[in-house]
Amino acid sequence: MKGEKFITQKPINPFLHKFISYYYFHFSEEKNLQKRFIYYPGYKCALTIYNHSSVKYGPNYSRVIPNKKSPFVFLYSGVQTQIRTAFILAPFDKIGIVFNALGINHFIEPSLDKISGRPIDMSFNHFGEDLINVCKSIYAEKSVEGKIQLLDLFFEKKYCDFKEERLKKCVQFILNSAHKPSVTELSQSFNLSRKTLLRWFNRHLCCSVKDYIDIVQFRKSLNQYLLESNQDSLTALALDNDYYDQAQFINHFKKLSGVNPKRFFKEVMHLGKEDTFWTFE
Repeated sequence: MKGEKFITQKPINPFLHKFISYYYFHFSEEKNLQKRFIYYPGYKCALTIYNHSSVKYGPNYSRVIPNKKSPFVFLYSGVQTQIRTAFILAPFDKIGIVFNALGINHFIEPSLDKISGRPIDMSFNHFGEDLINVCKSIYAEKSVEGKIQLLDLFFEKKYCDFKEERLKKCVQFILNSAHKPSVTELSQSFNLSRKTLLRWFNRHLCCSVKDYIDIVQFRKSLNQYLLESNQDSLTALALDNDYYDQAQFINHFKKLSGVNPKRFFKEVMHLGKEDTFWTFE
């Protein structure tokens, strides 16, 4: 990407790997560089930090422009169920903390729905002055490794565990299953009523069980096709990810990405070394 850099790195401390998937650093000093891109539904939550930027959000879009007078902006992105369009104008310097499934829940004391029940939250201030102070140090640090060490230290101090063991096992089952589980199967496998299961997902993931399962299926397809060196046909990809048939595969992609799979995979771009996929307009 000419005129900008996008770097992904995992935490240095192995203890954090279970909870934090990776950090990303996206920056450009090229004045008036403009980018407009689409990003897609995902089950990983993220906390994005903007420095010297004004951020405006609508139902399905965001707009970021330079503002030297602006303090840090902290944007929380929960489980996403629809595509969003983003516009960003350089110069910009943003940092993302991408959490694994239920990862952020290990750094917050209340349940997630008490902190941020919305897919996009521009008023995320749970970490308060502690995060503001560490951000001052992070943005003063020149090296990416130094920034990661500061982020690691911050989250090490904030770690508070998460006790809902059956929910953890349920989510891992969805992520690791070779087939697409149903809500009924989950309920029976973990001896939970559908009502309890839905309440737990709403409380700790802020989404429905069905939406979560659908998004995991979509993301597994993306990861298999875009991150593995051996790219199978789209028909094989659909079968591997437990779509009933090609028609269901196409309809599911249209619902979650806005376009059919063939066009999606032709246009989408893989950023960094992890599972960030954007389409630039």
